[in-house]
Amino acid sequence: MSQHNIVFLDDDHVIRLARYALSKPAQITDDWVKAFFAPEPVNLQDVYDAAHGLHPSDGVQVHDMSASPEDIAKADPSIIVFRRGTVDAVKIASAPRLRLIQRMGERSDGIDLAQAHQKGIHVSCIPRLTLIYTAEHGIMMMLALTKHLVQTHNQIHAGQWNKELVKPVDAVAYNWTGTTPLSGLYGKTLGIIGLGEVGSIMASIARGFCMRVIYHNRNRLNESKEKEFGASYAQRDELLAQSDFVSITAANLPANRGMIDLNTFKLMKRSAFLINTSRGKLVNEDDLHTAVSTGLIAGAGLDVHWEEPRVLGDKLLSLPNIIMTPHFAGGSRFGVLEELKVIFHNCRQVISGQLPDHKV
Repeated sequence: MSQHNIVFLDDDHVIRLARYALSKPAQITDDWVKAFFAPEPVNLQDVYDAAHGLHPSDGVQVHDMSASPEDIAKADPSIIVFRRGTVDAVKIASAPRLRLIQRMGERSDGIDLAQAHQKGIHVSCIPRLTLIYTAEHGIMMMLALTKHLVQTHNQIHAGQWNKELVKPVDAVAYNWTGTTPLSGLYGKTLGIIGLGEVGSIMASIARGFCMRVIYHNRNRLNESKEKEFGASYAQRDELLAQSDFVSITAANLPANRGMIDLNTFKLMKRSAFLINTSRGKLVNEDDLHTAVSTGLIAGAGLDVHWEEPRVLGDKLLSLPNIIMTPHFAGGSRFGVLEELKVIFHNCRQVISGQLPDHKV
């Protein structure tokens, strides 16, 4: 039986689930997997079976977080799997038996495609449904805020009717809750801080609403990528001043902790909304409360929170123009397992001498 080594270049909850499926409790515990899928129950054997044909008994060994060329050379991988980072010419050269570079994500940024092609190495970049759902969720929050969806839903259920302002005309009681202001997304400017995978998907959806999209990254994308995503680069302060919606899809790095603060809100339009589907600790929530309660900005949509779960009595909960969801924008955690099944399928394909899906 020939030996195949799979190397993971980075580490997060998705990669850990993949490592469990490949090697079961040897690296990741059963309890961790159960907690990952909660509140949905999971059959642990189903997770393990997703990687059938790729277990140690099949001659496959897993090496995790081998990010340096020296670590890669020592692991001698047939397959490299990663979400973030780079697979450059040096790393490719350090792996003479490499047959597949598999990225979890649709973009091939950071992969030396020319070097991989020259050495006959397959490259696969899979689109992730969970990221698409997250981008959709951000757009949904923008719509809900401009339409006062949650507020008016609650008012209707409470039987509220502004009888002084609204009189039915021809049996039509237009806007009987007396809700103002009302608007939408058409023609508005969306500013995206962190045009990564989720941000670029959000930009694509926003164009369908005829929105103008601007973005800010630490490193500006090349012209062809900007054209592909339909987004124009802007300096951070310029983005904040021009945007009707500021969407945070930046990376969860220590340097980004609290990056959205009172100074940020002071630069935004008073009519603008903040949307956060990235990580809760990117936004200073005390400053957010100040900004919304004093009218520095119009409101916010949060799927992620500084502390999760939120506790009853939290001061942000008292503000009707902040809407919240319980960190589920990406959908069911079983969606992650479905994404991993595609990766495991590709691994089996390449080991058996066939082509992977989503080949670049």
